[in-house]
Amino acid sequence: MNTKSKGDIGVGQAIAYYTLNDIEVLLPIGDKKPYDLVIDRDGKLSKVQVKYTSFKSKYGNFRADLRITGGNQSFTSSKKYVAGDFDFCFIYTSVGEAYEVPFDSLSEKKVSITLSSKYEKYKL
Repeated sequence: MNTKSKGDIGVGQAIAYYTLNDIEVLLPIGDKKPYDLVIDRDGKLSKVQVKYTSFKSKYGNFRADLRITGGNQSFTSSKKYVAGDFDFCFIYTSVGEAYEVPFDSLSEKKVSITLSSKYEKYKL
């Protein structure tokens, strides 16, 4: 499965989760923004970046990339997210687990997040 398909699965699962929990989902047109969707939770709008992961660290914890990547056949680019890019990171794993991690809980210095016990409180 390619990365675009994995991303589509993650976004689909995020939309399903929020919709099932009576949270309105708004979708931006195109993929120019550093977030994948916006949620309206009790009248408060929040930007959500969605990640899908099937990759596990050497200790068996799922790990998701925290970079914006892009490019074409000639080049690729990668840049870290910064404050204001999104409010929550919705992470969906290949075993059906989901997490909603606030941006403030992520280090801007990191390029990935390992879903260790530290993030258990954000498991949905």
